[in-house]
Amino acid sequence: MKKSVKFAFHACFWLLIPMSIAFYDWAGQADNFFGMASHSKSFIEILLRNFHAIFVRPDVGSDLLSFFNILGISFNVFFDLAYPFIVFYLFYGYFSPRFVKQKTYRKYILPGLFILVVPFGLVALLSTFIFTVNLGFYSTLSLAYVFTLFFSISGFFFFLLEHWIQAEKRAKQNLQSELALLKNQVNPHFLFNTLNNIDSLIKKNPDKASATLLKLSDILRYMIYDTNVEKVQLSGEIQHIESYIELQKLQFANEELVSFTIQGNPGNILIAPMLFIPFVENAFKHCTDKGVPNAVRIGFTIHDSHVTFECVNLGDRTKKINKDKTSGVGLNIVRRRLELIYAGRHTLTIKEENNTFNVTLSVKTDEH
Repeated sequence: MKKSVKFAFHACFWLLIPMSIAFYDWAGQADNFFGMASHSKSFIEILLRNFHAIFVRPDVGSDLLSFFNILGISFNVFFDLAYPFIVFYLFYGYFSPRFVKQKTYRKYILPGLFILVVPFGLVALLSTFIFTVNLGFYSTLSLAYVFTLFFSISGFFFFLLEHWIQAEKRAKQNLQSELALLKNQVNPHFLFNTLNNIDSLIKKNPDKASATLLKLSDILRYMIYDTNVEKVQLSGEIQHIESYIELQKLQFANEELVSFTIQGNPGNILIAPMLFIPFVENAFKHCTDKGVPNAVRIGFTIHDSHVTFECVNLGDRTKKINKDKTSGVGLNIVRRRLELIYAGRHTLTIKEENNTFNVTLSVKTDEH
């Protein structure tokens, strides 16, 4: 959270308290809500009157510099202005950070003692003045405890809120960094194999070699540049997957290796970028029977704002699969991104049975 936003947030809180008290006093003078405008005193006058009351001499008729007046005004200024700030920022800046970090029960002792002892000690210290001039010992003690509880809880709440906002911001930044890593982390085996296939096509089929090179260029451009936004067109994401599949198929003699289907119209649906491609990459990586027709099956079902993605591949655990060091990194990123971006609006199911690995991801893209 920026310092300017934090300052404005705190300033609004401290302004809201006297404004609320003045509004309560102002509304109390009217018979109904619509009669407020006919008050003999305006809202501003009542607000200034309440503020001025803090500095009014409690021992009326005596000298302004008398002991009771100096003590009373000092007590009012401290109790109504300084004490709330002290309690609020003591809990906000001192107790709350330690409360979050510490794991033992000791973290409850110090703030608990403060809430119990300080109001009583403060009122007891000024009991002579309170009995002779102010509300009375027990009334002032009750008010002191109310002040202490309210501003201590407020300080703790502000800290938790800002701590949560910072944590969410860090989580998003971490995911953006991980996504940037994922986008720039092109599988070297895929890239080398594609370049080798293009090299072999240059003499045999120059036109196909040129088209394949353009597809590779489109994939790299999409990964590096087009996905530098929070949401992309679903149609663009699907086109990126199709290009990736076409390049993968160049590595295998089985022309019927992949089944790719789309049901429904992507239209103008927006989706988080690079959400599906890690599952597609893993489907090719973990497929152990690439000579079987439809060994990899990929499909999209689109209905209104709901997008269901299914990716199935044959995978025999008894057969060895060559894995690179990046195996599984993409899936972890996808899981964290789904929890952050589509919390409560997605379901991800991964099943492995009968030598088949099945991933089904359903996303509700419309936030409303």
